[in-house]
Amino acid sequence: MQRCVIAACESFARDFEIYSIDETFLDLAGFEGRDLVAHANAMRAQVQLLITIPTCVGIAETKTLANLANVAAKKNPQFGGVAELREQGVRHDVMHAFAVGDVWGVGGATARKLTDLGIHTAGALRDMPMKQARAVGTVVLERLVAELRGVPSNAVEAVEPRRKGMAVTRSFGTPICDFERMRGALSQYALRAGEKLRSHGLVAARLTTFFHTNKHKPDRPQYGGSRMVTLHPMTNDSLELIAAARHGRMLAASP
Repeated sequence: MQRCVIAACESFARDFEIYSIDETFLDLAGFEGRDLVAHANAMRAQVQLLITIPTCVGIAETKTLANLANVAAKKNPQFGGVAELREQGVRHDVMHAFAVGDVWGVGGATARKLTDLGIHTAGALRDMPMKQARAVGTVVLERLVAELRGVPSNAVEAVEPRRKGMAVTRSFGTPICDFERMRGALSQYALRAGEKLRSHGLVAARLTTFFHTNKHKPDRPQYGGSRMVTLHPMTNDSLELIAAARHGRMLAASP
């Protein structure tokens, strides 16, 4: 199901990062000039049309803020399924209504320390002096405070649980009509997947190759295929991933 959601969203973002079975971060670099709320609503409509599941979207400068915005979009009907926190007034209201223990990356022990200091909301945590944040929760909390202030950092990578999966997916600029061009594209995607795995210190046990025709041209023949390849042993080696992706492509392309 998650693969189908990513496929439906692929034309709306530059890159994807799977965080959990029901949550994915989208890189909107290059889309800043657009009305991002309208952009997100168009993406939600696409997912609803193709997969018939409801979604909510949070938009912000950092992953921590985007996660907070996503929760706000789910819980507060006034956002209509899309919450954007780039506007300071909206961000202020949401953050001061958000319990500090519910902030992404704040564990139970840290939440208790913060509440003992009188810090009860995400807004109060954002306003916490950086030196105090480091003293209470080491550099991890200090970076989290920076993220709440809209400054991207590596804090998300430090506090997030091990990923269950990741995806590298793109739309082609022009139709792909032969397997050699598809083979080259898959090699590039598998190479990128290996880089992402290694950057997170992970290895993969399975690799899924999938593709589909242009669903925006329903007057033309439609096809979609996918196959999963089990990796023995688990690996993050790009050459091994490329070989597995090509094998998966051959299986997916078989009638």
